[in-house]
Amino acid sequence: MSDKLAAWNVQEADFPFTGDLFEQLKGLLRYAVLAPSGPNTQPWKFSIKDNEISLIADFSRSLPSVDPTDRTLYISHGCLLTNLLIAAEHFGFGYDVKCLPDGFFGERTASVLLSKKPALPRFPDLFHEITRRHTNRNRFEKRPIEGEKLRKLKDCADKDGFKLDIITSNEGKAQMADLLARAHKVQLANKAFRKELASWIRSNTSDAKDGLPGYSFGYSDFESYFGSFIFGTFDMSSSRASIETAYMKESPAVSVLSTECEDKLTWIKTGVLFETLFLTATQLDVRFDLFSQPTAIPELRAEMAKISGSKFPQILIRMGYAKPAVHTPRRPVEEVLVA
Repeated sequence: MSDKLAAWNVQEADFPFTGDLFEQLKGLLRYAVLAPSGPNTQPWKFSIKDNEISLIADFSRSLPSVDPTDRTLYISHGCLLTNLLIAAEHFGFGYDVKCLPDGFFGERTASVLLSKKPALPRFPDLFHEITRRHTNRNRFEKRPIEGEKLRKLKDCADKDGFKLDIITSNEGKAQMADLLARAHKVQLANKAFRKELASWIRSNTSDAKDGLPGYSFGYSDFESYFGSFIFGTFDMSSSRASIETAYMKESPAVSVLSTECEDKLTWIKTGVLFETLFLTATQLDVRFDLFSQPTAIPELRAEMAKISGSKFPQILIRMGYAKPAVHTPRRPVEEVLVA
């Protein structure tokens, strides 16, 4: 296995059951680092002090042009927290969580106090899905997703000020595809946006443990060598939008995850709920492709809200069946653990 994908090879049997508390908490973090982030920037650090794990925002990995409010950064920290807590429950730890323990302007997004006293689980049993979960940017099969599965996904997300609207009609999917195409046209026409995003695109043979290798877009090894240069230099909005909107129209379902509020705490909670949804979909063998582009442009976000009857759309999701895709790289715990 390539070193850049080695983090995905974490084995349950390797957990340090007889090790000291520090090594056990590191063992939990090996599952946390497998959380998604766009575009795989992994904008996080951790610290361990006694029985406390702190999740820390790494703003050196923020995206001022792509994500100027850091909304997706905070959502990714919610995903991170979810993986950590699901792993903690699986290995018999109880925990107390405090989000934004230093206030809205602190770097810590969450503190988790762990104990050897197991508590009642707060999450479904999704531990084994953590290492299976992946974003799938390929074309999906045309066969529909069973109604029972769609209901399970909707029930997973419709709670406490969150809402998942699932769209299966051709008209509804076309509307979302149009919003995505228009978002690409606005964003990829912006040179600063393109350069920032291009800085996270890697060749297939790169040893980088972050960013998006060309294979995640379906590029061959040869094509991937030029991906970052072409993407950062030229306006590729038409070609990229053409591919993604066609895939969206063909997919059996598209969904919009929305919230009633809009602040950093809500974004973290969105990440918690979204990762739970993503892992549930993985358990059902339903693949997700994710888009934040239309929700980053106020005018398009307002249109999406009107179409879905929601207040603050957070994530646009394309869903369907497909063969598993290759994981994207991850940095190991040792590279993101600070004193």
